[in-house]
Amino acid sequence: MRPRLRHLRHPVAAVHSLIDRLRLIARRRAVEHQFRGLKRDVRSQCWCGGSLLPFRWHRGYGVCERCGTYVNRRPPMREELRRIYSFESYWHTRQRLKGHPDISGRTENDLVDGRLDYWLTLISRYSRPPGTAVEIGCAHGILLGRLRDLGYQCVGVEPDPETAEWTRNATGLDVRSGLFPDVVMPSCKLFLAFDVLEHSPDPVGFLSEASRILDRGGTAVIQTPIDRYDFQPPFGERFKPAFDDVEHLFLFTDRAMEELAARSHLRIVDRQERLWLHHEICIFSKP
Repeated sequence: MRPRLRHLRHPVAAVHSLIDRLRLIARRRAVEHQFRGLKRDVRSQCWCGGSLLPFRWHRGYGVCERCGTYVNRRPPMREELRRIYSFESYWHTRQRLKGHPDISGRTENDLVDGRLDYWLTLISRYSRPPGTAVEIGCAHGILLGRLRDLGYQCVGVEPDPETAEWTRNATGLDVRSGLFPDVVMPSCKLFLAFDVLEHSPDPVGFLSEASRILDRGGTAVIQTPIDRYDFQPPFGERFKPAFDDVEHLFLFTDRAMEELAARSHLRIVDRQERLWLHHEICIFSKP
């Protein structure tokens, strides 16, 4: 095989490129090994009750014959979730292994990459203060902090007590710990969950509780992987992070979101938005 001329002309760049690739491979292997001993359950049906068909791109997932949801066949057992999403394991070790900043660095990251501005602009189209805003998986709390500045009463949820305490101390926000929907929450005008629903063992219970606490006419903004494309494999270049079988229990379709809305007594008002690929958004309202 003839060597590429650009590598001969730029040997230093070629070496750096090789080092970057080796680091990426090492990170991926470390992520794969982080939870090798994870206790897993067995799932033979979709959340909607549909049977699972084989999924040729990842043997750990099945495809629901009814709603098209990609279902993790060997999800972590519920008691393992607190370990996965613990302050040290998730927000430090796992984020670092994936090449992401830890929780203290995520504030700057979310400002720089544009997601915060995008979310605030999107929210402003569907909801106005005053009122209560609830965010499930609020992490470092920057979004709730901005909503508080706009005049909302804000309450957040994190599954890990140490993470919730860290965010309370850093922001002064009311951040509660627990696995939603098993957390007591106030009624709200605005319900938010960005990159959370795919982690939930019970999507119907999750959105049903969101519906219960929403005020009539309230808005729910859900960002989660929704396969709206013809990519093969699903989500194209984002296939590997989307089909993370430690964290992602379900990856949805528009049909699935319609079924979830019907079961939760919510109405879909917009399903065209997305932050970026495999971060799609569905906007619901409570009639």
